[in-house]
Amino acid sequence: MDYFKQRRAYRKLKRDQIDISTGQNNLYRELLDYANDEYQLDTLFILKNSALLDLTGLSEAGMKKARNELVQLGLIKYVPGKRNQQKPKYQIIKLYSTSWDTTNSKSSSTGTPNSSSTSNPTSSSTGSSKVLTSTSTYNLTNNSNNNHDDNPFISMINMYQSELGIMSPTAKQQVFDVVDDFKKGGSTDKQASEIIQHAISIAVSYNKRYWNYVNTILEDWLNHSLFDLEKIKAYQNSHKSKSNYKNFKHKPTEQATNWDEVKAEETSENSQELQNRLAKMRGRKNVAN
Repeated sequence: MDYFKQRRAYRKLKRDQIDISTGQNNLYRELLDYANDEYQLDTLFILKNSALLDLTGLSEAGMKKARNELVQLGLIKYVPGKRNQQKPKYQIIKLYSTSWDTTNSKSSSTGTPNSSSTSNPTSSSTGSSKVLTSTSTYNLTNNSNNNHDDNPFISMINMYQSELGIMSPTAKQQVFDVVDDFKKGGSTDKQASEIIQHAISIAVSYNKRYWNYVNTILEDWLNHSLFDLEKIKAYQNSHKSKSNYKNFKHKPTEQATNWDEVKAEETSENSQELQNRLAKMRGRKNVAN
């Protein structure tokens, strides 16, 4: 299986035929990337649930739901594991040069001749300018003809890179997949950008400066059909929402080893051990006398 052809076919499928939620998309992308990294695109491969939960930022229930939906859509094959005996197995289903691709090609060819030239770039049937990332459909190029004041995504990207770190191509893909999800619900480009920035600010307030945590917050809003900032803030003010943000799954915080404390403990232990040995020696001496 060709990884890049699979990626293009998957994106074309999302654009033209099926609706994919953020959770489904995150799970599929992680499975596809893992299979590619391990040279197992054409075979069953093992991947623990705990690893997928960490990679996707999904809850266990959310992951199971997304997995079942991907199986029903015919995008993956799943073989359940057995407790303490067998780990779950996955296989990526080939999307290009298949019935999925044939159906998509037929539906694209039946459109009007001018549909691709007059439509919005995000719905182009050719997809020629979108090889690996949907971000090419948004005007993000940094040149003299680009007015950043009119581009709602510049502030979002700047905030991401300021608070979460450099935005890699993969991260950019994930961010704009979420943008598309909110736009499907009725958000404008500006509203989607503001919503993502608001989620980043919440993550920063809890010192969770990574995308998976932000994405979990955004997925919560999508699941509750909250597509504008006013409704999100009203939802956020509810008691249930406030407590949920603190309990979202997050990565463990790495703590540096305090070598001064370790040394002090070792010194204390050595000193105590020495005192015990001296006491024993004194006891033996007293008995001998």
